[in-house]
Amino acid sequence: MSETKTKRLYLVRHADAASNASDDKSRPLSPKGVVDAAKAGIFLEDKRYFPSMILCSPAKRTRETWSYIKQSIGNKSTQFLDILYSGTTGDYFNLIQKSDENIHNIMIIGHNPSIYGLVSKLAEDGSDSAMQRLSQGYPPASISVIECTCEKWKDLQPHKNILLDYANPLDFNAPNGPSKWM
Repeated sequence: MSETKTKRLYLVRHADAASNASDDKSRPLSPKGVVDAAKAGIFLEDKRYFPSMILCSPAKRTRETWSYIKQSIGNKSTQFLDILYSGTTGDYFNLIQKSDENIHNIMIIGHNPSIYGLVSKLAEDGSDSAMQRLSQGYPPASISVIECTCEKWKDLQPHKNILLDYANPLDFNAPNGPSKWM
């Protein structure tokens, strides 16, 4: 009997964006977004989450999010795809299903509502706390790690995968020790 191989997805919503730009696609990260993106990279490195390939929206805020994350996890093969800027959850899902079978760990850096819709569509199970927190929304700089129970990306199915981890800036920016509020 052969062992089932799995794939892993890292689904990232871009960090907080500034509102002052001539058009939506050219919006840069806000100062908070810069800090959150850098800390997201540190989180990924600390957890030893290292994707093999990055699929990223070409919007300025997603490119900048990736530029801060890669300072911690290293540069990876990266594709900037228009479908990740304007696409739906279904478009994101179809993109994954068409991915190279030799790539086992893919990070997608995209936008809401599509990225959150994808996380919700894929994750069937996970820790109760991660699933509960996920149900409360997907703020900028959120990261989900999903173990996909398929050998080939084309066989990826909705609601058949495991949410291994979920984090957002509340996690990245938490104090190392007890606060005065505890």
